[in-house]
Amino acid sequence: MAEVFKRITPDLNGVPETLLIPLWARAQEQSHPDPIIVDPVAQQIVAALDYDFSRFTKQRVDAENFCIRSKVMDSLITDILRASGPRTVIEFGPGLDTRFNRLGHLAERWIEIDFAEVIALRERFFPADASRQMLSGSMLDQEWMDKLRGTMTAPPLFIAEGVFYFFSRPQIRDFLQRLKMEFPGSSIVFDAVSQLYLKLSNFQHPLRNSRLEFALSPEAADIPAWDPQMSIRNYIGFGDSPWYDGMMPRFAWWKRCAVRLLRPARHAFMVVHTKFLN
Repeated sequence: MAEVFKRITPDLNGVPETLLIPLWARAQEQSHPDPIIVDPVAQQIVAALDYDFSRFTKQRVDAENFCIRSKVMDSLITDILRASGPRTVIEFGPGLDTRFNRLGHLAERWIEIDFAEVIALRERFFPADASRQMLSGSMLDQEWMDKLRGTMTAPPLFIAEGVFYFFSRPQIRDFLQRLKMEFPGSSIVFDAVSQLYLKLSNFQHPLRNSRLEFALSPEAADIPAWDPQMSIRNYIGFGDSPWYDGMMPRFAWWKRCAVRLLRPARHAFMVVHTKFLN
């Protein structure tokens, strides 16, 4: 039986409010006969939130894009954890996602870091679990690093889905270098877009009180240029096989044509796995 949550009005503004877009997208996807992401909890949370989600439909937000992004990242994270064995996963800006529900069994423990108002909302929907810990704060804070440093049996895997966009390039560069120094041997999986697609994304962004800032060059060449000890272990461009196999028909026709006919379109969207060398 589906869980019934108490009706809640989310007190979210600016960047935190953007978490409602992928939540809505996953809920929408559940009505598809062959959903990309199976996430009935997303439907239950959307039903419980007193929020006008119809604005995303009216603004023609492509729900499937967010679900495909999550699926591609899930697949890569699964491969990494199966190859390395169980270890701590630290997820930045999880919002109201359910990645722990899908992949938590592959990790030794799972730590989620988000703004205080987001964690407060998240705790209303996700029960306490011995394998999962929620921490309030920004990923840029030193406090969580000091708290977690030295508490893990192996270098952690960091995840940032849909998060880096709201920070500047210098902020992300400095943040990655701090992760390298604080957690040597760890790695991170994150997504990014090209400079051109960043402009298009801002033009289409449904929440005008938050702007996207972060973009990368093709093949994520910026990362090792910032620091040669930050090595690109996996680079998944838009449409790359096998990650997108079976999902391309869900994209708009012009995106399917672009990835076939325009080579730079592959770098419009990317998922990057970066390893911090010792």
